[in-house]
Amino acid sequence: MKKLILKTMVLFSATTVVFITAAQGEGAISGFADILYRDTQSENSSFQMGTFEIDFETEISEQASFEGAVVVEDGEASLGQTLVDFSIVKEKLGIQAGLIDVPFGIDCHTFAACDRKIVTPPITTELMMDGGWSDTGINFHGKTSMLNFNLFAVNGMGVDISSAPVNQTADNNNSKTYGGRIGVSPAKQLEFGFSFARGPYFDDDSEKLWQRTGADVRCGKKSFNLKGEYIAGKEDLSGTGENKHSGFYMQALAGIYKNVYGTARYGQWKPDGGDKIKRSTLAIGCDVAENISIRGEYQVNSETPSVNNNSVALQTVINF
Repeated sequence: MKKLILKTMVLFSATTVVFITAAQGEGAISGFADILYRDTQSENSSFQMGTFEIDFETEISEQASFEGAVVVEDGEASLGQTLVDFSIVKEKLGIQAGLIDVPFGIDCHTFAACDRKIVTPPITTELMMDGGWSDTGINFHGKTSMLNFNLFAVNGMGVDISSAPVNQTADNNNSKTYGGRIGVSPAKQLEFGFSFARGPYFDDDSEKLWQRTGADVRCGKKSFNLKGEYIAGKEDLSGTGENKHSGFYMQALAGIYKNVYGTARYGQWKPDGGDKIKRSTLAIGCDVAENISIRGEYQVNSETPSVNNNSVALQTVINF
């Protein structure tokens, strides 16, 4: 009950600050909402409300800025990325503190439906990062013409009732997860990245570690781009065991005609000693207006034993 009351107070305070400051003309307010239709072989088809998000940005001073987000999803409200960014060297070096979309790999830049040109996330994000890793902590970031980096310290993943790693924003073991990403751009519109994160995740146990190592690449322009990631993971289990697994995806997006674009993605995930899950996704989208996008997606899943869970999804995204 205390946690619920505290969460409600934080959300109310954040929302109040957003609207009061925006009304005074001191910041920028924006957001998005998306509506979904899903038809999966193993489930009934349904219309769904996706995410409703209000984003706020403001400059506190020449050296500091603030951004915050209030997110409503599945009927529950929570905070999205909400942080203060302190500039050490303007546009070159800074430090962030707050609730951050952890900069591991490159999919962290497209968690929001308005940023993702396809309906579903990659298989690595879904099965290895609990759908998208957001956490509370600090992030030291910097960039030059050919190099960019992030070094972070956050509370780290927690566990669910089955001891699987899950997203959390509080600390459950009095230890932190440390990691980072370095990106190298040897040519214009081309970047290679390498990521690492490691820390305890069990309740009140600093010995059981959660670890991820990744490599990524992205290239191309707005009308055509390629990107992909490979992630290797390991979790120490209760007793003396450990769970190892790895996955990857490659994705291509190309303009088809004017505001119409197509996306193709292939991904795999495999636990150590287990069977692969393969996922092929084709999507087509259209920016019907400056702030409205419509996407359609067909996804084919292949796993052993065979499961009938291929799916069709339609999504409308409205930005404001």
